[in-house]
Amino acid sequence: MKIIKPKRLQQGDVVGIVSPSEPVTEKLRKQFDVAVATLQEFGLKVKLGEHTFDQYFYNAGTREARIEDFNKIWKDPEVKMILMSQGGETANHLLDGIDYEVIKQNPKIFAGISDGTTLLNAIFSKTGLVTYHGPDLLWTFGRKVTEPYKQNFVKTLFDGNVGQLHEDKNWQHQERKDVKNSGWRCIRGGKATGILVGGHSGCLSSTMLAGYGQDFENAILFLEGTDDVGHLDRQFTTLKLNGVFGEIRGLIIGWFEDHEMKDKEKNRGVSDVILEVTKGYSFPILEIGELGHNVENYILPIGCLATIDADKKYFSIDEPTVL
Repeated sequence: MKIIKPKRLQQGDVVGIVSPSEPVTEKLRKQFDVAVATLQEFGLKVKLGEHTFDQYFYNAGTREARIEDFNKIWKDPEVKMILMSQGGETANHLLDGIDYEVIKQNPKIFAGISDGTTLLNAIFSKTGLVTYHGPDLLWTFGRKVTEPYKQNFVKTLFDGNVGQLHEDKNWQHQERKDVKNSGWRCIRGGKATGILVGGHSGCLSSTMLAGYGQDFENAILFLEGTDDVGHLDRQFTTLKLNGVFGEIRGLIIGWFEDHEMKDKEKNRGVSDVILEVTKGYSFPILEIGELGHNVENYILPIGCLATIDADKKYFSIDEPTVL
């Protein structure tokens, strides 16, 4: 598959906002306004999709309205980056309605997280366009963005030269002060280089089931999630049974929000589950904190080469992330 990279951001560029999954409700409008102001601080302009604020039950408008917005914004020559307002549950509604040929002919930066996993990986799989996991509008730019992540945003999407990523020594959960992080950890030793793919483990599994999954051969897979370890075990096992762990070169695991079981006697660590499910495989596994829900995320470009050395707690993006 030919890899396509979008053009880098420049001062004055327009970011198009779409809501392909969950709605931006009225109680989120203040956070929405903060996010728009933050993007403007980066020298960017904001343009809203026509149905950005629509609400149809738990969806941001009907399936048809969301597909219309999504396809239209890719055709808009003024828009240089497309940013999801937030995740949700039903981005998969769009999978069979997206005009993938239009995307190939109009490559743009496309970013999201959570249910964004569904579209990020499907678009890369169908078009070869590099997509960007990590930032969305509300839960990235609508919160305080600290300096390391501002720099990462600029390095990834303006400069296109990321290089080595480093552990955030000031890591903190954005909603819970009681949550502590033990820093980057080697879960299984070794070194590997491959193309980054991944995201939310549940969304990744459902995207594969829908027939829009990506090729995992020689990949560095990264995973985060929002389910308890019992459900995560099922998701990881689904990946195993689909042959994913036999194809990848390395694995990065992030922060798994709400992974604790309600019954503490049934609880176990996510890394423990990963090691058990991947028993018999030899690929390296590195755990980092800057990937997941309610933590600040490094931008991970799906489709770009990366290297991990779990023993040395090393992680780098090895090629330009934009043109």
